[in-house]
Amino acid sequence: MVGFYATNMVRRSRLEVFLDIIKTAAISEIRRTHIMYRANISWIVLKDALRTLEDKGFLKSEIRGKEIYISLTKEGYRLLARFNEIERAFSNDSLGVQTQLPIKSAIGS
Repeated sequence: MVGFYATNMVRRSRLEVFLDIIKTAAISEIRRTHIMYRANISWIVLKDALRTLEDKGFLKSEIRGKEIYISLTKEGYRLLARFNEIERAFSNDSLGVQTQLPIKSAIGS
């Protein structure tokens, strides 16, 4: 069974984790645990990624009472806009790729 789990697990790159966090924080100011659940990231990975993104100026945190809220900075929104532009450039529609393949009918084949 170990081989089954090892071959079917999908692991995200560090960049993909960063982008998932940025996309989640772009919705509104959000608590760290909510980012963790929405982006499906472990607490340890999240803490490291938040520290990196904050150090680079893409996120900011604000303490309110007992809670810490995370939000995007202007630079974070710029980064998200650039990523969305790149994502659109490589989307199936922009490449002229048909997104749904025709299904052959079993009758008359």
